[in-house]
Amino acid sequence: MPPHQRGGPQHGMEDQRPSQPQNIFSRINDDIKALNTSIQLITQKLNAMVRYEKILGRNLVVLNKKIKELQEERHDSPRESPAIASEFADITRRLSANAEAIARLQSDVEYIKQNYAKAEEVSEMKYVVDTINPLEFVKVRDVQGLVGQQKKR
Repeated sequence: MPPHQRGGPQHGMEDQRPSQPQNIFSRINDDIKALNTSIQLITQKLNAMVRYEKILGRNLVVLNKKIKELQEERHDSPRESPAIASEFADITRRLSANAEAIARLQSDVEYIKQNYAKAEEVSEMKYVVDTINPLEFVKVRDVQGLVGQQKKR
């Protein structure tokens, strides 16, 4: 229950303390699960991008071979036919489009590598949170209150 909805002194401090660390721990745990899910999705997208990059690379190799063949044919034949010229222009256009797409994919992959956590890092964070177990921590004011109570006795 949010602090503004609590009834003030009717609720004892003992009721509030156990729920707050548990609530914080569960929120941290939920955040870690959400991050892990996001990382898995990003990993899948990266794998797809790598696959697309390989496909585009193969297309570039095929198009380069066709260009070389066309250039050799053009040198062998004294006159250039319009069909060959249009096919050459089309291949050149597709080649440049593929090169641009590969450059975009490479920049996207670099951006993702630099700006997102890896699965290993998230699992390390989860391990640290699980190991520390925030439920076992005591606040300074709680210790001061307990010490004050002991002094009064």
